[in-house]
Amino acid sequence: MKNNINDKTKKWLVVTGCLAVCVVLVVLIGSRFISDKPVDQPLPSQASQPTDVTVNTDAEKEKDVVVTPPDTSQAVSTNNPAVSTGTDQTIQGDVSKPEYSQDQLTDPSQKPNGEKVTEPPASAEPPKSTPKPTQPDTPKSGDRNDKGEIYVPGFGWVEDSGEDNTQEEAPNAGTGDPIGDM
Repeated sequence: MKNNINDKTKKWLVVTGCLAVCVVLVVLIGSRFISDKPVDQPLPSQASQPTDVTVNTDAEKEKDVVVTPPDTSQAVSTNNPAVSTGTDQTIQGDVSKPEYSQDQLTDPSQKPNGEKVTEPPASAEPPKSTPKPTQPDTPKSGDRNDKGEIYVPGFGWVEDSGEDNTQEEAPNAGTGDPIGDM
């Protein structure tokens, strides 16, 4: 049996099938985001009015109700520095820091605002600090230890190889130029 569909046609059928699947997925996902329109409740008809309304005409109950007017004879406090007129209005006045005398600040039996202290005052001497352990001095280039090793900065303690330990400065060291040939 001979294959009637060539490779180019198979490729286009696969691409078309994938596009159809993508369109179906987009429609399904998009339908999840559509919200239902709210349905208004129908208004009650005008003919349905309550028929069993009763009015209580008890005159004695009205006599028991006593309304007391608010007392406006008290003096209004004028120490509020808030400004409610003009263009520069404030809700509350400026904050002022209370000032205390030196005796109030140093008295350990009460707080500066006059409240009594219930806890005993802490001792006036500062806590003793523990001595920091001394770190060994960092060795300098060329120092030797008891094992016969030499300290090389960046490498640490290196075994001494006698006269072969030579240090040379590169001709363009520290300039940022490459050292040597490549």
